[in-house]
Amino acid sequence: MNLLERLWSWLTGGLWDTAIVALPPTESEGECCDEECEPEQECCDEDCESEEKIEQSEESATVQEHSNTTTVSETLKEILLSERISENTIEKLQILQLFEEWYDGECSRESIRESIPDFKSAMGGAINAKLNRFK
Repeated sequence: MNLLERLWSWLTGGLWDTAIVALPPTESEGECCDEECEPEQECCDEDCESEEKIEQSEESATVQEHSNTTTVSETLKEILLSERISENTIEKLQILQLFEEWYDGECSRESIRESIPDFKSAMGGAINAKLNRFK
């Protein structure tokens, strides 16, 4: 029985006995130090506000950059999906690639939508049949 007790003791407690280390106390968010802050520390409300403004301006720049770099094929895909043309059909017929080769107008949603009837007439066949929703 002694062997079983030692084995049980070893399994339940012997392996898991580790020292618990307490972390040093940190300053609360509302407190501010009188000394200069280090780059990693956030202790002054003014610093936090300026960092938030910088992050917001970076995010808005990213959004503007993304909207300016929308390609013709991405815009066409959005239009086709909104008209319930399936992604499978778009890929199978290679509509995006063919349209990008054919189209030479500006990359605005309105001009792309207006050119779809001409595109389906020029391509004919299956593309004309699948894009029959566009008049």
